[in-house]
Amino acid sequence: QQLVLARKIVGPIYFDGTITAERYRTEILTTFINELHDDELREGYFQQDGATPHVTRENLNFLTEFFENRIISRNTQQIWPPRSCDLTPCDFFLWPFIKNSIYRTPVEDLNDLKRRISEKIAEINNSPDVLLNVSLRVRRNIRRCLEVGGGHIK
Repeated sequence: QQLVLARKIVGPIYFDGTITAERYRTEILTTFINELHDDELREGYFQQDGATPHVTRENLNFLTEFFENRIISRNTQQIWPPRSCDLTPCDFFLWPFIKNSIYRTPVEDLNDLKRRISEKIAEINNSPDVLLNVSLRVRRNIRRCLEVGGGHIK
C-alpha cells in the first residue's frame, strides 16, 4: 500500500493476510495521517477506493475527524466516480512508473520485489519535481473532467 501526497509517498506499507477495516485504520490510515503536515490536514482531500474495509462507518468517521467533508470515497458526500483512473495518481503514475522500473530484470523473490519497490519510492521521494508534476497533472485532469461534465477524458 502506498499513499501519494504532493510532498512525498507514504509507504510502502507491507502486510500479510487479509486487510480488515480495523487493520486498514490502525496500520494504514493512522500511519498516513501521522505523516501529514498541518496544511495537508486543513486543506487536503483524502481519496480512496470503495473497498469494503475502507468504507466502514468506523473508518469514515475516523477520516472525518481529520478531513471533514473532504473525503472522496464511496458512502461520503464526495462520491468517487467509478473507473476514474485519470484522476488517481497511483493508477496513472505510480503503479506504471514502479512496474516499468522494477521489472526491467527478473525479480528473484518476494524480498527482492519489496526491496525494489522501497528503493523506487525512496528515489521518487528524493526527486520533488516528480511529485509536483504528478500533483499538477491531477489538477489538470480534474479540470478536464469537469469541462466534460464528468465524462471520459483522454
